[in-house]
Amino acid sequence: MQRVRKIDYLTMQKEVKSGQTAPLYVFYGNEAFLMEKMTDLIVGQTLSEEEKDFQFIAYDMRETSVETGVEEAETLPFFGSNKVVLLQHCYFLTGAREKEKVEHNLKALEAYCLNPAKETVLILSVPAEKLDERKKIVKTLKKEGKMLQAAAPDQRSMEKWVDAQFKQRHQTIEPAARTELLKRAGFNLNMLSNETDKVALYAAQGDTVHLSDIQALTPVTLEDNVFTLIDRVISQRTDEALRIYYDLLKQKEEPIKILALLARQTRMIIHVLYLKKQGYSRQKMAGQLKLHPYAVKIAEEQGRNYNEAILENSLKELAAADFDIKTGKMEKEMRLELSIITLSKHKHFSA
Repeated sequence: MQRVRKIDYLTMQKEVKSGQTAPLYVFYGNEAFLMEKMTDLIVGQTLSEEEKDFQFIAYDMRETSVETGVEEAETLPFFGSNKVVLLQHCYFLTGAREKEKVEHNLKALEAYCLNPAKETVLILSVPAEKLDERKKIVKTLKKEGKMLQAAAPDQRSMEKWVDAQFKQRHQTIEPAARTELLKRAGFNLNMLSNETDKVALYAAQGDTVHLSDIQALTPVTLEDNVFTLIDRVISQRTDEALRIYYDLLKQKEEPIKILALLARQTRMIIHVLYLKKQGYSRQKMAGQLKLHPYAVKIAEEQGRNYNEAILENSLKELAAADFDIKTGKMEKEMRLELSIITLSKHKHFSA
């Protein structure tokens, strides 16, 4: 039996850019951004600008039968020598129990997979975490096509991706700047791409992007501010923690939202520390908690000097603040300020 050709995003990107385009692809996963970028890359490598209007055809499988898509893939291109056919929302590849508006003749797709048109690149995509491995069509696609699981990349892959974006513009980014860019963009690949493009436009060709460039050009997200706020609380730097909190209030951030993010991050640290004790790796923890590996790394680093009792007490304090605010016992800005002071006065550091 032919080996499944499942590869990661960066490997597939390298193959396509080098002209190794396959006749059949399957994209699945929760990162729609990665699927869109890979589709754009394949279209760009396969078709000229003039051909794209006529030779790139997309169908939504929630509205159109797969047989129509197959017929399109089998039809010779009217202009040029190649075409790309994209079949989106292929939920028939998953175990989703959704009532289909249209009937799909999967035997037609199976037959096509065994003998794809030489002139066509056929792409099937579905925004689902996994495919139904029991289905015959999935087995056929895995055997005959190339599979891309569009999942959130790990930190090293993200670093390599950022480096590659600057390299193709004949620029470099210093490690500290790259770390800060990833931190500020969070785990949103679309935002990371936009911020990378912005910084690259600012820097001249041949330049090196420095930490000061990222600090000047890339905005700090609320989540990133909360990470920093917790870091200051952990290290008992009360004045700095309060300064961050006051800045967030000046930016019109809602205290209830800040409180919720503080509680979420505290719970994340508790879960990460527990799983670490069980011998889980960061990647395995990320899968178990359904988090990005970089989020796990931050939680692990922040929890390094915490003990479980203090973490549990911190959650109780945040829960009490939430209750006091929602029942009107205390004004929300003042109550959250009191919690920050209380938490940062704890003896956080374990022996």
